[in-house]
Amino acid sequence: MLKRILRILKNRYILAILFFVVWVGFLDNNNLIRTMKARKALKELRTTKAFYLNEINENQRVLKELTENKESFEKFARETYFLKKPSEEIFIIEEE
Repeated sequence: MLKRILRILKNRYILAILFFVVWVGFLDNNNLIRTMKARKALKELRTTKAFYLNEINENQRVLKELTENKESFEKFARETYFLKKPSEEIFIIEEE
């Protein structure tokens, strides 16, 4: 068994292939470990991109609604910035 392994390892083609696999797999700048980490980061970035694109679309929809509808604009201003009419009083109730 040991002689057979030594005979296989003496073959220069097998050694070249083994060296190539080790080099590409672990020693090169673009090795398998870095490639896997880069793919994982790319997947996370694509997920983040999709999230932000959805947020942009939602914000554009809200902006369009606020510019076209006066009642929704007034409601938004009252809820977000606590704006009021001159004859009104606002009471802010905070829940714990």
